[in-house]
Parts: sequence; structure tokens; C-alpha cells
Amino acid sequence: MAIEAIGVTHEDLEVRGGLKHIAIGEFSATSAVTFDSAAGDHHISALTNSGMKLFELKQGTGALTTTGTKEGGTIMFENTVTFYVPRISDDHLASLYELANKDLICIVEAFEGTKYVVGVSEEYKLSDDVANVQMYARMTSIEGGTGAALGDENGVTVTLSAMSGELPRTYTGTYTPDPSAGTVALA
Repeated sequence: MAIEAIGVTHEDLEVRGGLKHIAIGEFSATSAVTFDSAAGDHHISALTNSGMKLFELKQGTGALTTTGTKEGGTIMFENTVTFYVPRISDDHLASLYELANKDLICIVEAFEGTKYVVGVSEEYKLSDDVANVQMYARMTSIEGGTGAALGDENGVTVTLSAMSGELPRTYTGTYTPDPSAGTVALA
């Protein structure tokens, strides 16, 4: 049984949580994905997406959660990314509005360094697809406010969700974030 091969070490017990960066791009701009599914592997080693935008996150304001539900013989996973964008401005709101009603792909980087891909799945794909074209991420909610007092937060919380036939894959390819430009280079 595969679960017996999971080793937990001392270093695994105290791992810093939360997300450091989130890169978001349109699913239609994804032209190549290299899934590595050999025994014991569950990652993507290369991904090509033109125009991914990078959001740098404040510690404690971003999270990835996964919930699996089985019906009949099929298990589906809902992968949800939530993150906070501080300071409501015209530029921030316009950028976030561009995400509405778009099919998205996200790469989220945890503070401890692992990168997870949400919105791309190899499960249940057609033979000529780069990935399953129905398992992309979508913006499911956005909630914001200016706050009422001087110490209140001013910003928006964004939620992106993707139904997938598998758990999120880790990304092991080249990932070079440029927070000053708001972009990320992938290979």
C-alpha cells in the first residue's frame, strides 16, 4: 500500500505555512505542460504560459486548501486559493476585474518554497489536450472594504477555485518571480 511509503521527519513538523507569491495567468495562454507521473512523482516539470501576473503576498494573507469528495467511483478535488490584496486602488480593482469570468491557471509559492499548480490537471483529459480544459481555476469571490477606523485593513480578499481530478501538483520547473515588475518567468 502506497501510504506506507510516506516518511515524516523532524523537519516536517514545524513548516512555515502561508503563501508568499501567487502567479495568475489565463488558461488559454498555456501552450505546453509537462506532467511527471512516474511512480512516486506528482509534479509538473515545465509549463509555458505567456503573460502570467505576479502578486506578492503579506505573510498570513494567502492560503491553498484542497477538499476531496468521492461520489460513486470518482473522487474530485476542489482546490481553493485565497489571498489578500492591500490598499484598494483603481489599478488594483481594474486588474482584479480583468480576472472575472476568465479561465485561469495559478502557481502559488508557499513561504517554505514549494510551488503548487492550481487550474491544470492531467486527469480525465482528452488525448490531444495539453491539460484537461474543464479543470481550470475561476474567481469565485472577491470581498473588500476600506475599513471604518484608522487601524482597519484597506483591501480585498480574492478566492479562486478549481475542480480537479487530482490533488495540486508541485511545480519543479524554472520559476523566477519579479515582484517589482509584477511578472514571473517560467520554463
